[in-house]
Amino acid sequence: MATNKKVDATIDLVAKSAGVSRATVSRVVNGSAKVSPETEKAVRRAIAKHNFTPNVNARRLAGGRSGLVALVLEESSEEFFLNPFWGFVVQGFTSAITDAGMQALLLIRPKTGTEDSLFESLRVAQVDGMALFSWHRPVKSFEKSIPANMAVVFGGDLGGSEKFAYVDVDNVKGGYLATKHLIAQGCKNIVTITGDLKLQSGRDRLEGFEKAMTEAGRTITSVAILNGDYSMSRGEALTRELIKNKVKFDGIVAGNDLSGVGAVNALLQKGFKVPEDVKVIGFDDSPVAARSNPALSSIYQPTRELGAEVAHTLIAILAGKKPEKKMLPVKLVVRASTAKK
Repeated sequence: MATNKKVDATIDLVAKSAGVSRATVSRVVNGSAKVSPETEKAVRRAIAKHNFTPNVNARRLAGGRSGLVALVLEESSEEFFLNPFWGFVVQGFTSAITDAGMQALLLIRPKTGTEDSLFESLRVAQVDGMALFSWHRPVKSFEKSIPANMAVVFGGDLGGSEKFAYVDVDNVKGGYLATKHLIAQGCKNIVTITGDLKLQSGRDRLEGFEKAMTEAGRTITSVAILNGDYSMSRGEALTRELIKNKVKFDGIVAGNDLSGVGAVNALLQKGFKVPEDVKVIGFDDSPVAARSNPALSSIYQPTRELGAEVAHTLIAILAGKKPEKKMLPVKLVVRASTAKK
């Protein structure tokens, strides 16, 4: 009984501070009905001011929402902790969710996990919605398993989902810009270390590479496409293999910055000069690229914005709005690794 009185008093305090009724505060907290943007902003401000945290179970019993949303990443622990891309995505997502008065639950699941184990975790957590990044399997079977009442947004198109909204960056254009840059810098024999081709981002960046090469009248040989996985170790190993097999190359388009730095490391260790002998460009424009020696040219993608836009789309769905698919721009960032001789 004491707990209920404390919650009621807090709701009253929030309502008085925002100049609205208790029912309006409840609607904003639960997302159970639409209120004007001005009213919602006033209530959110009052909630933050008084540090109000609603009781999740009470809200569930009242037919409301838990206020929890899940950010699901299907990646290895190594990939998550070593690739700065994920840190920026999580920052953007969690900041937007927190600003909306909700809480984000981060789930990092192995690539070998099952859909059943994922949905059981989400059921136990009683989440209202889910943002999904880096799905390594066909998305069609996954679509059929998602509970009908769950709000879902994909980070990336994940293979062309027609059922759910997504926010993505223009990976095809990014791969195209990176390759065109090496061509403009005078590279005659360009190879690519792809991203993970199980992911749509990897396939899209490869498509951009192929498009630029074809437009320039360049032949894409059987050794020009090396299947990477977005890791530094794989980028290094594939570059060593190129050198060992005496493949003629003077430019590398890497699937991301980590694999690009791995390629640079292998080249330097084998006595090659970057960019004099081989020019290398990555993708992401992460801190790894700027700190590399030589500094790595890259394709900038708005990573924090990607996480935030996924969150905003999820929030909009929970508010009853029609979701929209969004594509974020990319741009070329030139550094020392692709300088002309």
